[in-house]
Amino acid sequence: MDNKLIDITIKDFTGINDLESSKYLLLNKFKFCEKEFNETRLYPTYQMLINIYMQLGDIMKNHNRIFNKEYTDAISEEEMDEKMMLINDELEKSFDLMHWAFAHFNRVMEQGKAIYDFVDESIKIESIGIMSKHNTEGYFILPDNRDRLLRIIKYSRNLYKILKTKEVGNREMKLITIPNEILRNYMISDDIINQIIYMLDTELNFSYQQTILPVAKRKFLGFLEGVA
Repeated sequence: MDNKLIDITIKDFTGINDLESSKYLLLNKFKFCEKEFNETRLYPTYQMLINIYMQLGDIMKNHNRIFNKEYTDAISEEEMDEKMMLINDELEKSFDLMHWAFAHFNRVMEQGKAIYDFVDESIKIESIGIMSKHNTEGYFILPDNRDRLLRIIKYSRNLYKILKTKEVGNREMKLITIPNEILRNYMISDDIINQIIYMLDTELNFSYQQTILPVAKRKFLGFLEGVA
C-alpha cells in the first residue's frame, strides 16, 4: 500500500455501504501501521493514530445526541420518518465500525507506545555548554547512529511550548568517541554568543527522521520546561 494512502480518517467511518468491505480496508491500514512499527518507524504513523482515536472518541461520546438531532426540512411527516430511518441506519453502521475498530486501535497503539517509551528512556540529556535557566534558544547534538553522524540542531521554544528546530550542521562519527569538550568548542567557534549546548545521547540506530528525532524533541522540550 502506498504511504500516501495509509492515513486512517473520519471518512473511513462514514458513508458505509458494505460494513465488511470497510473493515477489510481498515484492517489493511492497521497492518501497514504495524509494519511501520515493526521496522521502528514511529512517526507520522503514531501521531496519526492518536489523532484519529481521539476524534472517534469524541464522536462516540455524542452518540445519542447525534441520533436525536432535529431536522427542520420542510417535508412531510412520512418523508421525515423515512429519511430518519435511512440516516439512523447509516449512522448505526458507522458506530458499529467505530466500536469494532477501537480494539485494533488499542492493540496497534500499544505497540507504538512501547517503541516510544523505549526510545525515550534510551535518550540521556546532558548540558555541555553554559548552565542557564534562560534556555529559550540554543543547540543540541543528537546522534544519527544509522548514518554514523552527529547532527547539530539549533532550537528555539516559545511560550506556547512549541519547539522549533533546524539542523545547522553535522559531524561524522568516528570509531573513537569525540569528547564533549571538543564538540562544545567546535560549536562555540561558530556561535560565540550562544553557548547553551546540550547533548542528547542514545545508542539506538532506529530511523533518525521518523523515530529518534521526533521522540528526542518531545523529551528535550519536557526537559527544558523542567529546568526553566
